[in-house]
Amino acid sequence: MSTLTQEESRKRVWRVCGILAVVTAVEIAAALIHYNYMHDSPKSFLNILFVVLSAAKAYYIMSEFMHLKYELKPMVISILAPFLFLVWGIIAFLWEGHYWLSEKELWHILK
Repeated sequence: MSTLTQEESRKRVWRVCGILAVVTAVEIAAALIHYNYMHDSPKSFLNILFVVLSAAKAYYIMSEFMHLKYELKPMVISILAPFLFLVWGIIAFLWEGHYWLSEKELWHILK
């Protein structure tokens, strides 16, 4: 970790908080615009936007406040690998659940 003065550290924290606030404001604005003006349109773009912006915020929080930006690569990998497996597991379970739901509906139609 670099040696920063207290003033530089304080500026860095405020900058990070400002960036996170702007990203959160974009998320809220997108949700309000969709809710008020485009409530009949599909939500897939909005969902993808939320996932991407939330992942960006999570990365930024982990890199700055958990100091992962300054850590050694093996430690970063040991923290990020389980997270990526968790995301992969959620996607796999949702995919498999959708398949079983469609099969269940098919069997109800065929009966």
